[in-house]
Amino acid sequence: MPGGELSLRITDIAKNLDEDTTIIVNCAGRTRSIIGARVLQRMGIPRVYGLKNGTSGWVLAGHRLETGAERTQLPAPSAEAVAAAEAYAARLAAEDGVRYLDIRALKSAMDRRGEEPIYLIDVRTAEEYAAGHIPGFRWFPGGQAVQRSDDVAVVKHSRIIFTCDRRARATLIASWYRQMGFRDVFAVDGGTTAWAASGGALEKGLPEESPAGYQEARGTVKSISPQELQASPPAAVIFVDTSQDFARGHVPGARWIPRGWLEFWIGEVVPSKSTAVAVTCADGRGATLAGATLRELGYQNVSVLDGGMSAWQKAGLPLEKGLSGVMAPPTDVVPAGPDRNFADMQNYLRWEEALGQKYHA
Repeated sequence: MPGGELSLRITDIAKNLDEDTTIIVNCAGRTRSIIGARVLQRMGIPRVYGLKNGTSGWVLAGHRLETGAERTQLPAPSAEAVAAAEAYAARLAAEDGVRYLDIRALKSAMDRRGEEPIYLIDVRTAEEYAAGHIPGFRWFPGGQAVQRSDDVAVVKHSRIIFTCDRRARATLIASWYRQMGFRDVFAVDGGTTAWAASGGALEKGLPEESPAGYQEARGTVKSISPQELQASPPAAVIFVDTSQDFARGHVPGARWIPRGWLEFWIGEVVPSKSTAVAVTCADGRGATLAGATLRELGYQNVSVLDGGMSAWQKAGLPLEKGLSGVMAPPTDVVPAGPDRNFADMQNYLRWEEALGQKYHA
């Protein structure tokens, strides 16, 4: 269950359990299980624990993980569960200082986005967001919004406005932000329900988000199809996403140059700027930006794989896996999930435990 859904859905789960049932919250490591367990404890649910070190600790202890489980559906919460979550939200708002914006105040804040950074975040599930959301709000599931606050609000001390369908989930996430020291944090009073009731239209679907400068970059580079690249491969093919993405699958013979190191490494891989270069990535967007950079560096014959490796695989073309085209041991990403070995898990857990001790002191 996603962490941001816990307060809304735990009542329906708990009512089917015996009174003396122990509830264990776990994640891959520590952070999300600690956050989730604390949510349930503050709701007054007894016998709640976080699994120490999560699935990483489970594996390190010699146990096997279950894979392929289908227990992922989230049924609609009952009226009783909604009432409990809303009551909990009211208590969180009072205890943690969460403030609310009514629809008029929300519209006023939205009108100021051209003058100051204001982050509008919808914390519901992807399905709910796609079914209808307030225009201008970005989807960021609640649990991940807590985990990745630096991705939610890039500009420090900026205003952050959370919404859901009522108050419960937006207040829960806003309360965590208040506890983390964010000052200018609000929840929309009534959420999408209040917006629609006021006559506001809801947008549907998940928006296509493109990196800054992407549209401009598209106009400076030539795109080629997977079939064209396979039929006439240039002298150099490079892959610019992460080493993990590269290892999962790349055009046979491609060399890995992470986008952040492109300007530093390209001269070693492609010394002559007259050499034909095809740039690839997972979905084509990063490659487009990298291709535009190569043009700026003076490379004269640059093409980009349209749709990236996703399109390549859909075309049924051969795929090379592993790190055979890597110039040096990758250090661009911290291994996570199934990509972690025992040493990775142990190092991460030691670091996170030390981090907790450092700031607890």
